[in-house]
Amino acid sequence: MNSELVSYPMFEVKGLEVDERYKDIQKQGLLRIKLPFGEPCWLATRYGDTRTVWDYKLFSRALGLTHDAAGMFPSERIKDPKLMINMDPPEHSRIRTLAAASFTPARIQQFEGWIQSMVNELLDEMVAAGQPADFIASYSLNLSLRVLTRILGIPAAEAAKFRKFVDISSRIGIDEQERVAAGTHTMEFVRELIAERRSHSSDDLLGELVRARDHDDRLGEEELVALAVSLWNGGFKTTSWQLGTTVYTLMANPEHWRELLEKPELLPAALTELWRWIPSFKYGVPFVRWAKQDVEFSDGTIVRAGEAVLPEFAVANRDESVFPDGWKLDFHRVKPQPHLSFTVGAHACLGQHLARLQVRLTVETLLRRFPTLALAVPADEVKWEPASFMRGVASLPLRW
Repeated sequence: MNSELVSYPMFEVKGLEVDERYKDIQKQGLLRIKLPFGEPCWLATRYGDTRTVWDYKLFSRALGLTHDAAGMFPSERIKDPKLMINMDPPEHSRIRTLAAASFTPARIQQFEGWIQSMVNELLDEMVAAGQPADFIASYSLNLSLRVLTRILGIPAAEAAKFRKFVDISSRIGIDEQERVAAGTHTMEFVRELIAERRSHSSDDLLGELVRARDHDDRLGEEELVALAVSLWNGGFKTTSWQLGTTVYTLMANPEHWRELLEKPELLPAALTELWRWIPSFKYGVPFVRWAKQDVEFSDGTIVRAGEAVLPEFAVANRDESVFPDGWKLDFHRVKPQPHLSFTVGAHACLGQHLARLQVRLTVETLLRRFPTLALAVPADEVKWEPASFMRGVASLPLRW
């Protein structure tokens, strides 16, 4: 089966569904697929196999700069060697280390107080506006926007403009010229912020990166710009969508919401399980990786040096050889294996601790303030975002 070339995506994506036909595919092992753009590649769906694909000693992103990169969308095939996603260690490690100090668990924990204040303020505004309230428009997009702009040091008055550029450049099906123009505007905006930091020193993350560039010579000018844009792109929509899908999942499964109300001590395990069970992306992870050498996978398939593999994390996170009854949402798993929603290894999500904190504070506060929270429409009438490569709720009407 895995020698046949199969068109991908194989199944229509609806909401947070992961097609159960993937169970049979997972049993078969690697599958040879053809995405809408680029060269054929392999699809990995087993837990162990997807971890192998993210081993930088075996697989590379930088190799893809010389390939007709396989991708779902044209934007995935941008060959910019300055972007962190297209780097391998040690260059990737050098760039990542400069920002990593601002995203350690200890540093993020220091943000809890002011993030909680933002959570309270946004929920107060939601209540004042009356019910039903659209959780996406009134809360999730705004929280991640405010948090990230404060950390990076983007002026509040400029945040909406920057958000607009990111919305355009990350949208599916948009005119390519419009996408390129939005990307150019984003770069220009970041350069203006960098120039301002050089005129007036600041203690925000962007100020720290400018000092690393100007005083320590640890960063090239274009690397500085690309890193700032990557931090924004990687932290804004990803967190806002996860906030929406987390609350949707709890509302669409009210027995789980009631369980957390009755047993709040379950929340840490519940949040870990929600991160595992909720698929972040519509199609795999939106970047393939290339083998540096011949690599044998769990089913005996050998991926040859120079061949690409797409890791399908949504399926791997339900691998029942690792997560018993893994297609079920279960807040009572005993010492579960780490989920793959933040990827693993050198390219593991830099802002994962910040994302976890925002989701935790949101759910904790909703449980405390809105115990009767519920969907204001049937679950199957909730609207999903069609123009994103991520799983995002477009509108989430709530009542309490």
